[in-house]
Amino acid sequence: MLNEFNLFYYNCYLYYLSYRINNIKTIKDITHIIQNISFFNNNVSSDTIITILTDCFKKYPLSEENTRVISILQQNYESSHNKEDYCCFILWISIIYSININDKLLL
Repeated sequence: MLNEFNLFYYNCYLYYLSYRINNIKTIKDITHIIQNISFFNNNVSSDTIITILTDCFKKYPLSEENTRVISILQQNYESSHNKEDYCCFILWISIIYSININDKLLL
């Protein structure tokens, strides 16, 4: 019973993340998403954040338009070497990884 509740909670959280990711307009939106993930998961590492984001993209894939917006943000903040760069990079590699995984599933 407890395990089912945790799974339900996790799926609801993935849906919430998907909603937030689909409404990204600025770099601050990306940093807030990453901060939200680290707030709800104790002792979070980059690997954990990427796993959560990849699970989200597997369940709720991004549209091309949303991927394009995030790509442009990633290119703009690529060499800034600060928190925005880190957050955008983590989100971007999660998107790329999920696209590669989904392509392998289609083959």
